[in-house]
Amino acid sequence: MFITAPRCTILLASLLSACSSVHTTEQAYVPPSPPREKAIGAAVAELAKEAKLVTPLELSALRPSDHGPGSFFVCVREVNPPPDKTRRTYSAFLDNDAYKGSRLSVIIEQCELQTYSPAPVAAPAPPPQTPAATPAKHKRHSKPT
Repeated sequence: MFITAPRCTILLASLLSACSSVHTTEQAYVPPSPPREKAIGAAVAELAKEAKLVTPLELSALRPSDHGPGSFFVCVREVNPPPDKTRRTYSAFLDNDAYKGSRLSVIIEQCELQTYSPAPVAAPAPPPQTPAATPAKHKRHSKPT
């Protein structure tokens, strides 16, 4: 009985040490970079479409975020909201040049304290190409004689 305890300890120690020598090929984490102005304009245009905002729009400076779906965000609001609605402020989130989503701004984002400037006007996305329609050929039927 006393002989098996040291053997079990040695076996257990060797099994555990084998796990620590595993080499992984994981890449190092690279934090997202700030989006370019063109990507911000496209994100604002997408947000305006999603939230059915009335243009013209204005936005705040780009700021880092640690609480949204993206690593960076801008505050977006309507310049002239419809008379029957209050001015709503949204946050548009981005990672690199990718639009990650939006939401109504929350207190922690401090959008009400920001300085706003006119939003860049993004060109609408071109419609998808459709194959050129070719007219159907008419069949000629010969008359029976």
